[in-house]
Amino acid sequence: MANLSIFSQDKLLQEVQLKKTVIIGRETGDIIIKNPGISARHVKIEKDGSRFIVHDLNSTNGTFVNDKKVDSMTLSSGDVITVGKYSFKFDDPEQKNPDETLDGFDDIGGRTIVMDSSKIKSLLEQPPGASTRSEAKESAKLFMSQGSGAPKVMKLEKDTALIGTSNNSDIQIKGFTIGRIAASITRNGDQYEISYQGGLAKLRMDGETVEKHTLSNGDKFSIASYDFEFRTEL
Repeated sequence: MANLSIFSQDKLLQEVQLKKTVIIGRETGDIIIKNPGISARHVKIEKDGSRFIVHDLNSTNGTFVNDKKVDSMTLSSGDVITVGKYSFKFDDPEQKNPDETLDGFDDIGGRTIVMDSSKIKSLLEQPPGASTRSEAKESAKLFMSQGSGAPKVMKLEKDTALIGTSNNSDIQIKGFTIGRIAASITRNGDQYEISYQGGLAKLRMDGETVEKHTLSNGDKFSIASYDFEFRTEL
């Protein structure tokens, strides 16, 4: 089942399943976001058989997919739709593995989700076509180990990499105390920032619980029994 992970300023707000065509807007739609940077009816994500197609609904500030302004576009798993200051990460496990399923997500079929920005934090309207992303020279790497096992090496190539037990996590880990999205690593040019997102298992740096931390080469952190080392150079 395809799903959307909804972010505001790199903070995960909600995960929802996509079972039908949905409209996102400020006044009407299936997902309503009360923010002046979003048009009354801003964007449609159309379910067309097994495909999902994003359509801008003549919005004032435009709709962006992977930082490129679009009118209509067929979505691929991992694409990020940007509407004002909100981002919607699209994931479709069927594009990766038809045997995978997603459980535990909110289903927006038959109801409307309303998000009031005043309850999240004040969000500044982003000018049309603006992009805060700058290209890093080379992707950083994350070394993950558990117990005495050999570390697994992963490149951090996305703007936002999710760590957790959810099937749509970019780095999937297991554990009863670990959140579906336990932490996120956000990339801005050559700078990376890790943020705690949820779960009983906290994000720890050098044994201390942290909510957010700008990563430097060689930094080590842990989530439950998993140990990680962030490297920008070997």
